[in-house]
Amino acid sequence: MDELEKPAGAAAAEQSAGAIPGTGTPPSISEPGALVGVFVKPRATFAAMAQKPRFLLAMGVVLVVQVLLGILVFQSGAVKNDAIAKMEAKDTPPEQIDRVERFFDSPAAPVIGATSGAVVITFLLLLNAGLLFFMANLMLGAQLTFRHYYSVSVHGALIGIVDQAVRTALAWSKGTLDIRLGAGNFLGEDLGHLGRMLDTMTDPLILWSILVTAIGVSTFAKKGLGFGFAAVLPGFLLNVLLSGMR
Repeated sequence: MDELEKPAGAAAAEQSAGAIPGTGTPPSISEPGALVGVFVKPRATFAAMAQKPRFLLAMGVVLVVQVLLGILVFQSGAVKNDAIAKMEAKDTPPEQIDRVERFFDSPAAPVIGATSGAVVITFLLLLNAGLLFFMANLMLGAQLTFRHYYSVSVHGALIGIVDQAVRTALAWSKGTLDIRLGAGNFLGEDLGHLGRMLDTMTDPLILWSILVTAIGVSTFAKKGLGFGFAAVLPGFLLNVLLSGMR
């Protein structure tokens, strides 16, 4: 069908989906372009990656930023302060507290902490992609590759970096990792497990990351946004449970 012969509604639908008018095919996008696009036009960005999902540059950015933020958190003293406060609350012998203090004051502590954080985030991204694959492909009938889900997981983590950066800045200023960005701000001094879980569930930056991930899954699968949310739900609940154990 010629572009002039297409109904106006069809042409508008193509443009809203990020497709090249007259072809129904989304324009390609570079990896640097995807880094920016996932923040401002996530649906069009994922549509442009549908044929060849990308993640290498995004994964590199996530890991580098994760390491840098990890170093900053340790240098802020927040990890040390919280660890010692917990030990003192349990009447830990002073000599054990001294050993912990010496470790956190050593140059190795930030390196070990940041490296451990990078390993953990790598594992969690693979786990999240696996959960997306299980839910969307095996439970909901999508026909995507693991590469699609890993690309979605990594680009969703880019949004999650914003949450981590804000938490790192607040940890630096407050000297504690007890940072609340959701409903936890209204729940008193000691949140407890349920309070931390509620705070995570209502953290707007985390919800932004979840929304982008759901958009990615639904766009790749050519389904509605509800399909994406159903696929993302197990990973979100796992994150909420882990937050309650911090």
